[in-house]
Order: sequence, then structure tokens, then C-alpha cells
Amino acid sequence: MRLLVVLSLLAASFLSTASAETVQIVTRNVEPFSFEQDGKRTGFAMELWENLARELNVDATLTLVDTPKQMVEAVAAKTADVGVGALSITAEREKIIDFSQPFFAAGQQIVVPRTGDSGSIWSVVSTVLNWRFVGSFALLIFVMLVISHLVWMFEHKVNEDMWPKPYVAGMWESFWWSISTLLVGGADNKGPIGVGGRLVAIAWMLLSIVLVSLLTASFASTLTVNTLQGDINSPKDLEGKSVATVAGSASVTILNNLRARVQGFPNVRAALDALKAGKVKAVVYDAPILKYALKEEAYSGLMPIAGEFDISNYGLALQQDSPLRERVNQALLTLSENGTTEKLREKYFGTTE
Repeated sequence: MRLLVVLSLLAASFLSTASAETVQIVTRNVEPFSFEQDGKRTGFAMELWENLARELNVDATLTLVDTPKQMVEAVAAKTADVGVGALSITAEREKIIDFSQPFFAAGQQIVVPRTGDSGSIWSVVSTVLNWRFVGSFALLIFVMLVISHLVWMFEHKVNEDMWPKPYVAGMWESFWWSISTLLVGGADNKGPIGVGGRLVAIAWMLLSIVLVSLLTASFASTLTVNTLQGDINSPKDLEGKSVATVAGSASVTILNNLRARVQGFPNVRAALDALKAGKVKAVVYDAPILKYALKEEAYSGLMPIAGEFDISNYGLALQQDSPLRERVNQALLTLSENGTTEKLREKYFGTTE
């Protein structure tokens, strides 16, 4: 009787193994979601898939490709059953493949050099010579011309030696006095002597103190911001800038919508290397992938800014009308409910999403 039970268990185990379905999965190297470590394929998405495979009772063979576009193409061409990794669910991709329900939410992140390009003379000049600064400077010149005219109008009648009667010559002397008063508090051996001229001079001296303080503070603040952050501080600043990202990714569409000049690279490290070399102004890509790469010492001179934007969801890529879709979704819900997904997030990202 005992022998019969043992044989039955062995037969059941054999039949279970024999009935296990084999699926073809496609992935790419994208830390920390799918990468090679100690001769084994690991990462958040790969460990999630391993748990899914046990829930689904399937075996898998794996194909490695280079880009997210190639992952989508493999599933669309039915050379792969499932795409596993950091693959954003987008309307464009949904036209040719199906997706599982989302298993991870990620936004776009901007990465720039820590010091921007503020060390160059051109950067300083371009920071200062903006329309706001030029407009303020033009207004200052206009006020100085008005003050100079008033001083000349009062003084040339009583002090012709210092303020000649001819308008051009008199205005030149008056303008010189106005500039000297603004910058150094007065002009040597030159000053109004009439009542009207002195009243204008008193008003101009008081106003000069305020103007010099405001201009100095504004100039210093502008240069400080440029030194600390550079000329890219938000997504809208990407317009017209040369920006690197991963070729064939959803980030390309996002950057095109922002009117950036997009340069595609095979992976995120190649994009970050281009930024280090000064070939681009910024890198934009999925935040968790960028932040993971930035932990490396090689990228200590780069930093993320502006927070995440354009939040999207990652899903498993499936063939259109795939019979696996419903089973995969049920298994994903099971892993979420039993805490497996949360534990994987804590393992790879330190916090839950």
C-alpha cells in the first residue's frame, strides 16, 4: 500500500512537470529591473517574473535584446510571448501589443551636471544679458537722462562753467555727474549750486543708494542661481536644448513634445556618459533607472533636478489577445496581496511605491 502511494506521488509530480507550459520571454539590460549578476539574471522585474512563473506553473526560455523598441517588436512579431523589464505602457505600443496590469509607476527625471556650465564666460554673459536685465538697464539709462536734463536745466543758468549752455555739451557734463553720483556717490569738484539743481541732486543721491543695492542683489542672485543649477531647472527649460535619452523609449516621445533636440543612446549609461563629456545639456529618462545609475562613483558629478514628471506605468508586454493575459493579471494581484511585490520594491528601491 505504501509503495502504491509513493508511486502515485511520483506520477503526479511527473505529470505536473510534464504539463508545465514553456513561454519565451524577452528582456534587456536595464538596472535595477533586469541585469546580470554573478552569472544569473536578476533584478526587480526578473524576480517578479520568477514568482509569477511559479504561480502560473510555466517554464521560460530567455532572449536578450538591446532596446525597449526591440522588446516590443519581438512580442509583436510573436517571437516572444512576454516582455519583462522596465517597459512603459503607452498608447502607441498598445496598438501592436497588449500589456498586463501595471506593476510599477515611474516618472521622468532630468539629470544635469552639478555645476551646470556656469564656469564658461559665455554662460555668465548669456545669464546676464537676458531681456529682463536689458530692460532694467534701459530704464536706468532713461532715468539718468531725465535727471541729467533736470540738473542741466537748473544749473546752466547759474553755473555755466560746470554746465555749459549748449545742450549737447551741457548734457554730457550732466550725464557724467549722474553716472558718478550713482556709482561712487558724486563727482570730484563738480556739483550743483542752484536751489533747483541741489534738490534734484538730493533726490538722485537717495535714489542711487536704492538702485545700486537692488542691482547688486539682482546680479548676485542671478549668478548664484546659474552657478548652483545651470540653465535647466524644469521640463519647460528643455525646449531647444540637446537632451540624451534611451533610443526607442517612451522618453523620446515626451522629449519631442517638449521640443527638445533629442539624441538617442543604446542605454542609460551611454546617455550619462554623453552628458559627462559635455555632448548634451541633460539626460531625461525613467527616474528609478537614472537614480540607480547615479549611485555609481563615475556619475558623482551629475545630479537629478526638478522632481519627477510625466508619470507612467510599467507592465509586462504580451502578444495581442494573448491567452496568458488574464492568468498573468491574476498572478500579479496574488503577488501584490501576499506582499511579494512590496518586498521586492523594498529590496531594490528601499521604499515602497
